[in-house]
Amino acid sequence: MTDLLAALPLRERKRARVRVGLWSHLVDRIEKTPFAEVSVKELAAAVEVSEPTFFSHFPNKADLLGYHICLWRIRMLLASAVAGEGREFLLRFFDETAKSIVDGPRMWFEITAEIARGGGLCAPQEISAAERLLAFGDPAALEIAVTPQADLFEHHLRVAGLADVPAAVTALLTGFYGVPLALGEGRLDQLADAYRDHVTRVV
Repeated sequence: MTDLLAALPLRERKRARVRVGLWSHLVDRIEKTPFAEVSVKELAAAVEVSEPTFFSHFPNKADLLGYHICLWRIRMLLASAVAGEGREFLLRFFDETAKSIVDGPRMWFEITAEIARGGGLCAPQEISAAERLLAFGDPAALEIAVTPQADLFEHHLRVAGLADVPAAVTALLTGFYGVPLALGEGRLDQLADAYRDHVTRVV
């Protein structure tokens, strides 16, 4: 992995260190402090750049949440790839999602709230090779497309042979966001089972 990273252009590596550093600080900070109270000044200081430099990478603070979603998707696909395709992939994907929410519940609820406000966070962002290697340390991350959630679900539902794929996509997306909200932070220990029941009913 070190050799792959070192072979990339210096400019790409420097850009990746700033972006991944900002993301890493936010992931740690948001579990203790509401997103609204995490300032751009603090984020920039954490990676020793200026506020204008922050905005050259992310036009606004919410875009850093969108960046987290893209990195999260790559991580989920890395973790779920062993399940193959179709129904087994979807079950594994929701299992891994449950783990990530339990590990970082505040991030999940902040993102869900921002999406509900129409924040447009789900649009795929370009993630460079250097960013992928820094964030995951796994060359397999270089091959993963940052696919929109609905498209990802559609593909695996078609592989699973469902007759009404659009309705199933809507059902999966509804459960994906709705089940954690219904449980609330106090009952996330039940999330993995609730997700598995939801996927099983849909697929």
